[in-house]
Amino acid sequence: MSEELTSEVHSETEDQSNDNQGNENRQAVATEDVSQSEALRLIRERWPEAFSVSRPRPLKIGIHNEIKQTEEFPLSTVKKALKLFTGQERYLLSIKEGRSRVGLDGKPSGKVKLQEAVNAEVLLYQRHLSREMKNQRVFVGQMKVATAEEISAATLAKTESSEELKEQSTSTEE
Repeated sequence: MSEELTSEVHSETEDQSNDNQGNENRQAVATEDVSQSEALRLIRERWPEAFSVSRPRPLKIGIHNEIKQTEEFPLSTVKKALKLFTGQERYLLSIKEGRSRVGLDGKPSGKVKLQEAVNAEVLLYQRHLSREMKNQRVFVGQMKVATAEEISAATLAKTESSEELKEQSTSTEE
C-alpha cells in the first residue's frame, strides 16, 4: 500500500512540475519582445475558451485587467494580443447588440451595448471604403488618373526598360 501512495505522490509532483514548466516557458517567451501574432498565440494557448480566432465572441469589458492580474504575461504582450484579436474582421462582425460577452473562462460576462455594436459597424464600413478608395481610378476631364499602385508599377517597368536600352547601347558600342 505504501508503494501505491508513493507512486501517487510522485505522479502529482510530476504533474505540478510540468505545469510550472509550462508557466515558466510562457513567462520566458512573453517577457521577450514578441510580435502581435506570437502574443495572440500565447494568449490563445492559455485561454482557448475566450480567444477563438475561427469563431470569436465579444470579450468581457476590462478583460485586459483580468489577464494582467494573473501576472502570466507582461502588459505589452497582452496589449499586442488584444489589439490583433479585437481588430480582426471576424471579431468585429461578432459585436452585435445584446450578444453575450465572455470572460477568460469562456462563460458569459455581460452583453454588447448598442453603441459598441454601432462602433464596430462603423469601423468595418471605414475599412471597406478604404479598400475601395485604394483601388478606385479617378477621371479628370479627358485625362485618366491611375491609382498609386498602377503608377509605381509603370514607373518600375519604365526604369527596367531604360536600363535594358542602356545595356544594349553599351554592348553595341564595344
